[in-house]
Amino acid sequence: MYHDAERIDLGPDSLLWRYAGDQRISFIGPTIGILQLMHPAIGAGVMEHSNFFGDPWGRIFRSLPRILGAVYDEDAGATGRIVRDFHREIKGVDEAGRRYHALDPDTFWWAHATFQFMAEQVADRFDTRRLTADQREQLYREGVEWYRRYGVSGRPVPPSRAAFQEEWDRVCAEVLEMNPAVEWVLGQLSRPRPPRLPMPLGIAAPVLRIGPVRRLAVEPLRVSAIGGMPAIVRARFDLAWSWRDQLELEAMERAVRNGWRLVPDVLRWHPTARAGWQRARRGAAAA
Repeated sequence: MYHDAERIDLGPDSLLWRYAGDQRISFIGPTIGILQLMHPAIGAGVMEHSNFFGDPWGRIFRSLPRILGAVYDEDAGATGRIVRDFHREIKGVDEAGRRYHALDPDTFWWAHATFQFMAEQVADRFDTRRLTADQREQLYREGVEWYRRYGVSGRPVPPSRAAFQEEWDRVCAEVLEMNPAVEWVLGQLSRPRPPRLPMPLGIAAPVLRIGPVRRLAVEPLRVSAIGGMPAIVRARFDLAWSWRDQLELEAMERAVRNGWRLVPDVLRWHPTARAGWQRARRGAAAA
């Protein structure tokens, strides 16, 4: 069980360090965001306690450094507790009359589960190395250690990768639901309009408004976001997906897998992860 699980030292030798802060998470981020918003409690919390419709990308860009910090920071446990404490006042009653709290263990675990899914998807879809069954289990156990650092109840944490898959499938089939935030995101993805990005990425906005460039920039985002969804989610919510979309997705994944080795090392890692790797290399050199 979760509480009896052996503690794991997350560091440069872990699979989680290899995949969680890899910048290829950018291809999976939109999927993760939608899967989180589809959870009734998370969707309600985002709509009622943030400026989601005015700044939909801000939440992601502000949150990710500390979420990854719970993996890569020198005092990752302290970072995890900071993340937890940010959620203490996110509570209320949704439009259906259901009470919610961001620190409800089932709610908090689902948010974490999507990031666990994200790390595994980097390996499965965008990396040339294939995970063995043992490595997949190892990556899951390391993700449990990641969750432990938040200091939230481990009651809903599945004891194994297989049990995780069962619970993941159940939530996708029975718990997730459509809401105005998800509808808004899907609407944005269906229109050839570039998203509003924070600086410094926002400097590209004038170029992204050019018609052909706009379509080229947004269409891969839609294909990646919808294509990354579990099939049951696409089916339940009737998300349009064609054979042409599938071919485009496979071509994108293949191009990233084969071309990633050409990306400069400084661009391969999220800044939080890169700082962790640099600290680990300095420590190894000094030893």
